[in-house]
Amino acid sequence: MNYKLLHNAKSVIIILFLGILLLAESCNTFRHLGNDQFLLRKNSVIFNTQSKITGKGEIKDNLNKLIAQKPNSRFLRVPVKLLLFNRHYYRLHNRANDSLPASVERPVIFDTSLVMRSVRNMKDYLYTQGFFYAKINEKLKIKHRKEYVTYNITAGKNYKINKVNYFIGDSVIAKLVRDHEEESILQKGLDFKYNMLVDERSRITALLRNNGYYKFTQENINFYNGIDTVDKSQFQNAESPFKGIVNYESEHKNGHLQSTVDLDMYIQIVDDSEAFKKFRIGSVCIYPDFKSLADLTDSAMNKDTIGSVCFRYHSKFVHNHVLYDHIYLDPGNVYSQADYDKTISKLTELGIFQYPKIIPYENRSGQDSIDYDIFLSKSKKHDLSTNYELSTGSTYSLGNSLSFNFRDRNLLKGANLLTISVNGGLETSYNDNTGKNIFEHFSLITKYYGVNASIDFPKFLAPVASTLFDNSSLPHTIIEGGENVMDRVGLFTLLNTSAKFTYSWHQSQNIIWTFSPAFVNIIHVPVETPYFIDSFLDKNIYLKNSYKENFIEGENISFTFDNMIKRRNRNYSFIKLSIEEAGGILGGLNQLGAALNDLYKIQYAQYTKFDFDARHYFTFGHDMVAMRFYGGVGIPYGQSDALPYIKQYFAGGPYSLRGWRIRTLGPGSYFDNNPNSSQVDLTGDIKLEYNAEYRFPIAPLYGDAIKMNGAFFMDAGNIWLARSDPNNPGGNFTFNTLGQDIAADIGVGTRFDIESFLTLRIDVAMPVKKPYILTNSGWVFDQISPYDPTWRANNIIFNISIGYPF
Repeated sequence: MNYKLLHNAKSVIIILFLGILLLAESCNTFRHLGNDQFLLRKNSVIFNTQSKITGKGEIKDNLNKLIAQKPNSRFLRVPVKLLLFNRHYYRLHNRANDSLPASVERPVIFDTSLVMRSVRNMKDYLYTQGFFYAKINEKLKIKHRKEYVTYNITAGKNYKINKVNYFIGDSVIAKLVRDHEEESILQKGLDFKYNMLVDERSRITALLRNNGYYKFTQENINFYNGIDTVDKSQFQNAESPFKGIVNYESEHKNGHLQSTVDLDMYIQIVDDSEAFKKFRIGSVCIYPDFKSLADLTDSAMNKDTIGSVCFRYHSKFVHNHVLYDHIYLDPGNVYSQADYDKTISKLTELGIFQYPKIIPYENRSGQDSIDYDIFLSKSKKHDLSTNYELSTGSTYSLGNSLSFNFRDRNLLKGANLLTISVNGGLETSYNDNTGKNIFEHFSLITKYYGVNASIDFPKFLAPVASTLFDNSSLPHTIIEGGENVMDRVGLFTLLNTSAKFTYSWHQSQNIIWTFSPAFVNIIHVPVETPYFIDSFLDKNIYLKNSYKENFIEGENISFTFDNMIKRRNRNYSFIKLSIEEAGGILGGLNQLGAALNDLYKIQYAQYTKFDFDARHYFTFGHDMVAMRFYGGVGIPYGQSDALPYIKQYFAGGPYSLRGWRIRTLGPGSYFDNNPNSSQVDLTGDIKLEYNAEYRFPIAPLYGDAIKMNGAFFMDAGNIWLARSDPNNPGGNFTFNTLGQDIAADIGVGTRFDIESFLTLRIDVAMPVKKPYILTNSGWVFDQISPYDPTWRANNIIFNISIGYPF
């Protein structure tokens, strides 16, 4: 059979099919339009400025969002929802828009009035961004009864801030504002934007409310004669529209004049005469097991006092001192909005209450005082959850895992979180040549199971004073332990006994620190089959060092920055850096033992690790581009020639390079054609990985209960050894071979977000650069042959997993 001819014939059939589909679409979309109606096909925005500005891409994205009329959505360039509407036109066209199924869309008929509204929207927005003379020319183009609209925007110059003049009606407040002037949003030389005034109002309001001014609001701050309240009668000419506000400075940079703006800020009493009055906190009373308002007058309730805070409760649900340590509203202190917010946040963080409710009372216990009643309702103390995961790294392997998790949120009435998890799983391989039926084609390759437990104490447990930390960022103390077993059938059994002591605290809303002053792993290998020893360990010193019994004692610290919550629905970032060291303390003990004539000698691991995980997410309406750069370096030293197995890096699988099965890539350009070698995991001491995804919605299913999303992605990276190893030629890291050693894959995926609590992900990927192929630097685009079953079996990798890869 001429496979090349067959391949070309199939390609022609596919092209013809797509052509027929597009032709049918072009006819079908106009079926129910009037003769004078046109279908809106595309909006385009061209954005030009006279000078370089920051955030130009974000401004352009926002301009696109302001277009009042959007064309019909499309999937693979086909308006699927519109076609479905037309197919059922006579049943759907009389329905109200809000009663239409989510799977269909009416045709978007071009409306000139909406173009004019879009232009107004854009001009108003550009005005708030400091472009006061933006010009927008809209260009309309009709092609095959489709309307194409282009908005050509000439924004002109944007204005920069020259200075801010303060007019404050209270000397104490004036001093407070000027003492914090370096924190101002309105700094000289910055591009002026309207939202800067909003942010500055918020900043000053927060400053004053955190310093006792309970009744101060943003309404007390105004920019009279400022950009936001400019009186158009003050226009003098086209180049200087604001009397006493906008001026020009003759700056001969690039031969242009620089437009600047002066701002006058007024802080004054508007409606409430007590806006400039300082308040202090009066009484504070906590109701830990609040039931109803009747509790306020129930004389039978128990009463306690800690410091100046009173507690009233029916029965002791949680120790009062636990709550007291999480209350920042101290009687006698100056009122602070930040302390109020921290109290709500910390009480919620305990996890034993439903949303806390804090009720303020003015002047109940004295002049210029704020009293508080804090009502807390108990949440469920215990919960038991089950999680099952099914995954496949290719069409020839299958894995599944089952876990049971038990949580006690209030252990010993201390708001201590006890978590116990029991898990197990199996991994199988598939071979058509084995057995007589589909069930006999599967063979068991790995069994793993374990039990783990942790207790999270909402306090700082240490032999040092807690004054080392700010009261609002007092660390949690976490104690963990577990026993996990991995049984590689026919090869070895590995036991990992672990224990860990950790502190975790929030430096700010976006920054989290985690410090483990001590962790221990005891690696025990009770079973090593003769086949594993003879075929692998005795022939590969790196594997022998990796799988040996080991005692690991060390410490680590990690820093995490995450601004996703703060920048919801906008571009956001995630960064995690961590450093781990093991064997330093035990090395000192060993040296001491040697000095004492080998009184004792400890066998232990010695290494230093640095890990990083940097991600950035670009949002474009409902679409997103997600990127991650991830990796780490582990350097064994002293009596360790390799990292312990549980600390090594691997590549491949549903959360790594998806064009390879898990632990089947690397190290470096090393490749072993021996089929038995695949029984042993490929691991390394160094890892670099880059992932990128374009994520987009496809369609809602079952009344929007399930959201079907799609993704195009690429992955690149590899693992390496820290030292050269003759058994793994090409496996060690060198800068000279880095380009050759990088592996790459591309793929597509579908994600089903089920009721916003579970995401089922299906990814299909194929390698496009194989580091062990030395020709063409490893790129294999010329070898792609999707109609060849052998090529598909060796290159198409399916991944079914839970959650997003990053």
